[in-house]
Amino acid sequence: MDEINNKGFFSFLDEKIFPFVQKPVRYMGMEQGATRKDIKNIPVKFALAFPDFYELGMSHLGMGIIYDILNSRDYIACERVYLPYPDMTGKLKENKIPLFSLESFEEINNFDIAGFSLQYELSYPNILLMLELSGIPVFSRERDEKAGGTGSRYPFIGAGGPCAFNPLPLSKFLDFFIIGDGEEAVIEICDVIRKAKELVKSNELRPGGFRDYVKKGFAETQGVFVPGYTKYVRKRVFRNLNSIPYIKKNVVPLIDTVHNRLSVEIARGCSSGCRFCQAGYIYRPVRERKKETLMDIIIHGIGETGFGEISLSSLSTGDYSDINDLLCSLSAFSNGKNISLSFPSMRIGSLNENIIKKTAEIKKTNFTLAPEAGTRRLRDIINKNINEEDLLEEVKSLSAKGFKTLKLYFMIGLPYENISDIEGIGDFIVKIKNVSRGLRVTVNVNNFVPKPHTPFQWFPMERTDILSYKIEYLKMLLRPLKVNFRYQDPEVSLIEALLSRGDERAGDIIYNAFLLGGYYSSEIKTFDFGIWNKAIESAGSTHGIAGKKILDDFAYYAKNPDDPLAWDFIDTLVDKDFLRSEYEKAREISVNGIKKEELVTENCRSTCYLCGICDFKEIKPVYSLDGNEIQPGSNGDKPPIIEDFPMEATGFNQTNKGMSSGSRLKITYSKKEKMKYLGHLETVKIFLRIFRITGLPVLYSNSEFSPKPKITCSNPIPFMSESDSLFLIVSLDGNVSSTCLELKEIINSRLPAGLRVNRIDRIQS
Repeated sequence: MDEINNKGFFSFLDEKIFPFVQKPVRYMGMEQGATRKDIKNIPVKFALAFPDFYELGMSHLGMGIIYDILNSRDYIACERVYLPYPDMTGKLKENKIPLFSLESFEEINNFDIAGFSLQYELSYPNILLMLELSGIPVFSRERDEKAGGTGSRYPFIGAGGPCAFNPLPLSKFLDFFIIGDGEEAVIEICDVIRKAKELVKSNELRPGGFRDYVKKGFAETQGVFVPGYTKYVRKRVFRNLNSIPYIKKNVVPLIDTVHNRLSVEIARGCSSGCRFCQAGYIYRPVRERKKETLMDIIIHGIGETGFGEISLSSLSTGDYSDINDLLCSLSAFSNGKNISLSFPSMRIGSLNENIIKKTAEIKKTNFTLAPEAGTRRLRDIINKNINEEDLLEEVKSLSAKGFKTLKLYFMIGLPYENISDIEGIGDFIVKIKNVSRGLRVTVNVNNFVPKPHTPFQWFPMERTDILSYKIEYLKMLLRPLKVNFRYQDPEVSLIEALLSRGDERAGDIIYNAFLLGGYYSSEIKTFDFGIWNKAIESAGSTHGIAGKKILDDFAYYAKNPDDPLAWDFIDTLVDKDFLRSEYEKAREISVNGIKKEELVTENCRSTCYLCGICDFKEIKPVYSLDGNEIQPGSNGDKPPIIEDFPMEATGFNQTNKGMSSGSRLKITYSKKEKMKYLGHLETVKIFLRIFRITGLPVLYSNSEFSPKPKITCSNPIPFMSESDSLFLIVSLDGNVSSTCLELKEIINSRLPAGLRVNRIDRIQS
């Protein structure tokens, strides 16, 4: 493909590939807000990679943050790449096309760094597939220097995210891991590359020493683990979330993703101390953003994206110290804009009346609550400090406010669980059904997977046959209650545990699974336990042991709290003695029957248990109401608002000037070029976002649950067709001072290439 420049390459894809795959927009880089630089002339090129499908990767907030930070530096070009769907993978292989970035269609092998986000263990084989598709050797040891030793022939492959806290299973494949918060570390990694390139140009770096020099530089960077170079690493803590007021350029997908909304991180870390929860320990301490900073982020974000939903993201949104004032500010901002609020993580007991009221004002979204266990005894063991009475009151309030659906998350296979705890889930659901009216309940059951760096890291995974029995028993208990019941496949959970607690030997399992076609295992529809079973047996043969022994070592054996663990060289800053004490508390509650009050670990917002994370100088909890944070930065340029455009800017007759509430507009538009790959509904949703950005007061239905815009559309045209005569008829719910010509110019200034408004006409009522 060397003879094809990027423009020609796109033409080739447009002719030979895109018409033959589902949703080609996933691979076309058409997103509004994407950063496109002259990549050929940028010193450092960073491929930000997500080892799962586009719809999931585009919904991940962390990817957006790192993308924006990297592209804020003029010497770094950051471009995105996602796992291709099977049909696209087949086309790439069939046509011998290397995996490419979305922004410039540059081959991933031409980047300096490819950084993967590690969110889920079963996506590990996907990383190897993406390397193979890129023409990059999957083993780090096989990536060598350029001819003459004047640089690296291949990118440096790195990763960050929660799964990086046990890097050993991937240590054969990756060159470096960022442990902890990546906002600062990722820039320092790029600076190492930049300096190494400068030394090559000045002949100060010996031939053949480029990769070694860079890896040593990575190893000297705080919070970075480099296999073969690093023996011990402390996690990186980003102390002040307010120093990044907002993502300057939000990348907005043109197709539906898992979460089509503006996600805003209101806090990092959790203070609850649930003993099974890895995120609650590795992301300590709690660091909240100031309310004023959050409002800057939200106003700027909605102005840039036009999303109709705001998600307040944290491990426990209801614990945010200034939640009531924040909701009041959000309510004032979103009033009349039909922008809804959602809370992906709410601790039971933190869901107050004000939260429910404000959430219900626009759209009654689904609520998700996580009791985790069906009995008080088991909740005490896992330190899930909630009251059944609180949950029932919250459910009652949700029902009274008109919410229709409630999701409840439970876990089975927890330490010291018995059959009465499973029956307790059924009893719990009966009580919930009794206090709610018309509330559709979904019960989601996950299998407990012991995770590194938690008090439960020493406990074993429960056997799959026992988990399957418990699932079937619970299914029988819930059947008369008419709830939706969903559960995780115990075999999927087993592989997750295997890779979560594995050492370097787990790398052999990953590689074997990759060779057997075990990529796409993160998707339940394509997960094949038979492949993984063969991969385990083959890895066992390599090490002269039975595959069952590997399963037992990694997943099924309890570990002695006094023995070293494979991942002990990763310092999360939480004392291991503290984790042991939490482990012992759980054991004593179960074995000795000690009352919960004597062994509870309260929320550390009220009581500090000296877990070791805070030195109360450099690292400490930061709360919105403390007043110790850096003040939020500038809100940046405001998006154009229809009311800001003067009425007299056109040559329309006076009778055509302005539009009053109740008017209807016919917007005739063309759809061409790349936009021919968009579906009809996706095209309409783009217009809805543009209307929200520009402030066009679209009339919505009076539906109590989910208001719909009053828009009539022309009939859909066939996929890959172009047209100049498509139209929307839009009813208005407010006065607009702009003329039709002005409004046309405003909307066109925001539409992506390939969509254009040809004319706007008023329709007389």
